[in-house]
Amino acid sequence: MAGLTIRPAVGDDHAALEDLFRATPMGSRIRLCFERDPDFFAGARVQTEEPCVWAVVENGGRVVGVFSAGSRRVWLGGEMPMRYLSDLRIHPDWQGSSMLARGFRALRKEVFRPGEWAQTLVLEDNVRALELLTCRRGGLPEYRPAGRYVSWLLPCQKIDAGSGHQVRCATRADLGAMQSLLDASSRRRSFAGIVNLADLGSPAWRDLTVNDFLVAERDGVITGMMGLWDQSGFQRLRIQGYSPLVAALRPLWNSFASVPLPKAGRVLSLRKATAIACENDDPEILRAMLAVALAANDGRLLLLGLSARDPLVSALGGLKGRAEYGRHFLVGWEGAPPEWEEPFAFDVARI
Repeated sequence: MAGLTIRPAVGDDHAALEDLFRATPMGSRIRLCFERDPDFFAGARVQTEEPCVWAVVENGGRVVGVFSAGSRRVWLGGEMPMRYLSDLRIHPDWQGSSMLARGFRALRKEVFRPGEWAQTLVLEDNVRALELLTCRRGGLPEYRPAGRYVSWLLPCQKIDAGSGHQVRCATRADLGAMQSLLDASSRRRSFAGIVNLADLGSPAWRDLTVNDFLVAERDGVITGMMGLWDQSGFQRLRIQGYSPLVAALRPLWNSFASVPLPKAGRVLSLRKATAIACENDDPEILRAMLAVALAANDGRLLLLGLSARDPLVSALGGLKGRAEYGRHFLVGWEGAPPEWEEPFAFDVARI
């Protein structure tokens, strides 16, 4: 593939990367565009502790491919580094070429350690990407299935939360108890990210403060926590378009759906649930926090994601909303992937 250079992305690539993201929406029935204005790399610093973004550039300077392989610490029988493969985009002019295989060869040579495995998520609606990434052709790595992930898009609504837990906004005085609760929850979930709440205000927690967290408590003891993260200041999710069938059925769908499909071109107004932890994985605690979060009636949707086999999933039963599914994979070329067990964790705010 003469005429292409694969190199680490730099700050000056921001505009070119944004153009590439607009040219390569995700999904088939609903085409989603992830925007990273005003700084593409702000999102990368939220995704991983050590960002690693590579660009594929034509001789004329146009960026026609990008992939990220940053590293973050996770719980997996102890603390360990784990790469997260994300933001894979190939310009339509180069789809069907050998760019993907060449990019993975560069990753294997320049980034991965021998025997190293990474994580990734692929939307089930992105059928073409699933077929391509799992084909093992051209020296592509193995994509080992590692669970199913479900994310909910929840509108404001009134729900019955039961009783026994009081929910309020967190304060700095709660951080110690919140950290202990989060650490205990993380150790029960494979691949849970290791985060430090004392770092709130750093690039890893951009635009999130302690007051954006809800805590549940009983008899003065904190039993649950959940951050509500508005990331619109550095990344947004735009509905770029629909398949012809979905576009034709959209008016009918909107007559009945709890989450209407907006006009093409609209940005979704939402918050993302982050750092969810409940004592003894009690779904009633999460339900109590959701009752408060969804009562805001400010027009913003709540995006929440869990392993499909997480015990907290039952807290979402009966709620109005839309669920989307993704496949979680471990990715590597050689050796065996790390041993893990359900439930696994993946923070939807760091995808």
